[in-house]
Amino acid sequence: MNSQIAQTSMSPIEYTLLGTGPTVLVCHGTSCNCFSTDVSLPLVEAGFSVLTPSRPGYGRTPLTVGPSAAQAAQALAGLLDSLAIKTCAVNAISGGGPTGVTLAAMFPGRITHLILSAAITHPEDRPNEPGYKNQTAFYGPMHALTWGMLSLMSRLSPRSMARQTLAIFSSHAPDDGLSQLSPEGVQMIAHFYQGRSSRTGALSDAAHSLGAGLLQSISQPTLVIHSREDSSVPFSQADWSLKHIPQAELCEAGSAGHFFWVDPAYPRICHRMIAFLKAQ
Repeated sequence: MNSQIAQTSMSPIEYTLLGTGPTVLVCHGTSCNCFSTDVSLPLVEAGFSVLTPSRPGYGRTPLTVGPSAAQAAQALAGLLDSLAIKTCAVNAISGGGPTGVTLAAMFPGRITHLILSAAITHPEDRPNEPGYKNQTAFYGPMHALTWGMLSLMSRLSPRSMARQTLAIFSSHAPDDGLSQLSPEGVQMIAHFYQGRSSRTGALSDAAHSLGAGLLQSISQPTLVIHSREDSSVPFSQADWSLKHIPQAELCEAGSAGHFFWVDPAYPRICHRMIAFLKAQ
């Protein structure tokens, strides 16, 4: 799969575009980029086009494109313009939550549905969450070296890497969680670490803000996908979304926690997503 560069009215944005049909724009998570499409393949198979830009500071999209959530949202609207996409749904994943929420709030006529997948929607509360300091430290000056080591481990021992990942990103017992994973799920976790991780993008995401008023202004139907066993983005973030977004409904993810797309429950979640996106 190759990426392309769109020369938008604001600046260049890297993206991938898969499938044909109604468009779902993916605001990828931290440690991801436009090649992070594993979570979206079921949507392609269901007849949707999946547009995945590298958000500002990730991949080949410079941070200057949009260092704040509002600027990033404006940049993504420019990408839609450059590709002649009048309307689309948005799936905001993890650290892409603030950008996706802001995009839906700022452009209600262009965004038809909003999906929040293990998404951060209350960034102001992040410093109070367990493990937040460890997460921010992960993106310190030695991040590139650390990520390289994780990538190597994922190639040498994918199953061990999967277990370690579940131990960090889920509160569920890791051995039991690992026993529930399919071989494809193990490989998807390994594939995650074999992509590129951007310290620049992660540090920029950490400075994003939203505010309850912005969530309350969202007029689109919203599907909140979140696991109660997510140890990276706690379920309190989902509670915040459900409390403040007027048309929000919950779809609970399973025991894999933050890595919801490798969980045996993911086919059920995809069925719910597809029905949600097809509803008028």
